Amino acid sequence: MAEIINTSLESRVVQQSYSVWRIAIIGAILGVLYWILTSFIGKYTSSMDVAGNIATIIVATVGVIVMLSQRMVRPLLVVTAAAVTLWGLSGWTGDLVWFEAIIWSVILYGLAYVLFSWISRYSDLIPISIAIVIIAIIVRITITI
Repeated sequence: MAEIINTSLESRVVQQSYSVWRIAIIGAILGVLYWILTSFIGKYTSSMDVAGNIATIIVATVGVIVMLSQRMVRPLLVVTAAAVTLWGLSGWTGDLVWFEAIIWSVILYGLAYVLFSWISRYSDLIPISIAIVIIAIIVRITITI
């Protein structure tokens, strides 16, 4: 028996086009949000590193929600990879003046979101996951050296 599919009732598709600028702007806004949350949470904790780690988790959650609302491809993978690579950002920017810390947060979040969303736009999940894990490991090793 044939099944009739009503195309008006189908769910919306994930966006197929890749907009580097939109993703970079989302990353930059999340970078500003990261700095604001780190500063705010830092007032109530004894360590800026702890405040930065809490802010990373909150920003990652907001990032997933924003990317889902924009119907971007694989938002959880992109946000998780960005959070892993930028874990400890408050320690890196701790000795900087506040506007320098904001600038670096914006740049690093924007670049991380663009990089990982660019990689995740391909269709095969296993090579994408392997590439993202390798890049995240390389970045973490480079940072700790």
